[in-house]
Amino acid sequence: MEENKKYEDVYAELERLVAAIEDPKRDLSTIGEDVKKAMEHIRWCRDYIRGSQTQVEQLMKENDDE
Repeated sequence: MEENKKYEDVYAELERLVAAIEDPKRDLSTIGEDVKKAMEHIRWCRDYIRGSQTQVEQLMKENDDE
């Protein structure tokens, strides 16, 4: 996945994939690829959130040290 993606864009694509996966009219032979992409997006979002949390914690620590 591209490094310069925005969280909102990745999350929107994840929502689109989930909707497509849940579509009862969906051809079952193509769901596997969308599930794989969705899992990649979930990992990316999780890593992004963890990174943001680390940044916030660091800023708070720096503020406490002042």
